Amino acid sequence: MSVAFDTLGATKRLRDAGLEERAAEAIVELVQSTAQFPDISGLATKADTATKTDLANMATKADLAELAHATKMDIQALKADLAVAKHQILAELNDKLRFQGLALMGGMTAIVGLATAIIKLGS
Repeated sequence: MSVAFDTLGATKRLRDAGLEERAAEAIVELVQSTAQFPDISGLATKADTATKTDLANMATKADLAELAHATKMDIQALKADLAVAKHQILAELNDKLRFQGLALMGGMTAIVGLATAIIKLGS
């Protein structure tokens, strides 16, 4: 963005005031370059910057390290809980298999006893 500046008129006024033409042109160029505003459209605005609240809510390296440690501890606790649950399930399964084995043996004994009794009655 620039401001309208009459360079020809400014140069003429400086020459009329007694300056040489080269000096008048140099002064006019200098004034013209300072009258141009730089493009600031790419600069950050207040809305782009973090507020104190934003900064206060950001995690620090210490926060992240603490979170990582807590997560590792939680994972270890879960692994321990899973190991206990696994042992309980295996113990319960073992008891049920033992009970079924005994029931099967009792049934087989009853069948053998019944078959023996039938054979003795039939002879």
